[in-house]
Amino acid sequence: MRQLKIIILFLFSASLLFADGGSIYSRFGLGELHSPFSPRRFAMGDLGLALSDKDYLSFVNPASLNELRFTRFETGVLYTGDNAQNSASSVFHTNLHFTGMMTGFPIDHDYGISFAIGLVPYSDVAYNVLQNQSNTLTDDYTVKYSGEGGIQKFVMGASYRLPFDFALGVTYDYYFGRIGNNSSVTFVSGSTMQNASYARETSYHGIGLSAGLISSNLSKVLGINDLKDIRIGLVFSPEVTLSADSVDNSISTIGTFVNSSGSSKTKLPYKLGVGASFNLIDKYTFVLDYMYQPFSQFTNNGLKSSNLQDYYKMSLGFEFRDTQNQSDSFWDHVAYRTGISYEQTQYRINGFGIDQFSVYGGVAFPISFDNSIDLGFQYGKRGTTSNNLVSENIFKFNVTLSLGEIWFLRTDR
Repeated sequence: MRQLKIIILFLFSASLLFADGGSIYSRFGLGELHSPFSPRRFAMGDLGLALSDKDYLSFVNPASLNELRFTRFETGVLYTGDNAQNSASSVFHTNLHFTGMMTGFPIDHDYGISFAIGLVPYSDVAYNVLQNQSNTLTDDYTVKYSGEGGIQKFVMGASYRLPFDFALGVTYDYYFGRIGNNSSVTFVSGSTMQNASYARETSYHGIGLSAGLISSNLSKVLGINDLKDIRIGLVFSPEVTLSADSVDNSISTIGTFVNSSGSSKTKLPYKLGVGASFNLIDKYTFVLDYMYQPFSQFTNNGLKSSNLQDYYKMSLGFEFRDTQNQSDSFWDHVAYRTGISYEQTQYRINGFGIDQFSVYGGVAFPISFDNSIDLGFQYGKRGTTSNNLVSENIFKFNVTLSLGEIWFLRTDR
């Protein structure tokens, strides 16, 4: 009953969200890509492809579900602050949104069979740009570009432990969402020119799959005694085709007119990741990961975008967690995490690629046996003010509630 009250309070708090905008770069492609849903991985550099979790849920590599101990529920909120500046001015946007929810069930511990289901964000579009223009043939005017919306994913995943302690996982992903893009021209007060605006609203839906593999403990195979539980993780998602239904409207003082409507195909390129993890003295966990997705192959209605390039991310993470400590002290059971990452983002503007460097940190506070509140922080810097580009300082703060319960017990007869 106590845990149910915590869930209701957390979800009520999460419903009081606000949004003031986001990155200008979310104008391109399907917007800003969200990190995998996992408070542990978020604070360790955002990936963690070789980690198997006993008390967390994650779809970044579905094979990680194979060691799940209890039925789990997780949900959270993410605050994002974006300080964007060009050579002339700067602006600070904030955004607070629901990061989704997941529920996982261990079915057979001996065979590593677990099942999880969840609703998580895939991308987010939130930009608002104003440009003041002067023209000798017309009065002065302001051009406004704005966008909002995003893509969600409904995910179902399962894991199975293969012979020799290899773990396999697969997910079924259903993508859906709506993205609105708007542009308008507003003339100065007293002008004889008429204001006008243009709006496009696109609804997306489609099906994808992903598969992951986590190796057995390689420390004995490699003959390494100082390091424990060395594992390699692989994850692959094939190309996804989304159906896109669009409606284009023109809006003026005369009224609203539908210019065109129709359906097209949007293709998301395949994604491939590889990672490694190992433990040192049981208390220290290290992860090293690489993720790649060739967004230069992203197409909308068969057309590629000159503003997108191949994406890759490299990250290094660390966690201190003393799982063997039997002390009654609260602080002896707190987990500490940190990480760094470098990524070549999917954005390429004016012929220049946009890179990002990030540092991470986080803690996990126990609230009872196998239950925790996890806090994670990220600071990222990307872009430049040179070449008519935008430089961004990004601040993210993640709060996640992770609860575990023993729902099903198999009794021996």
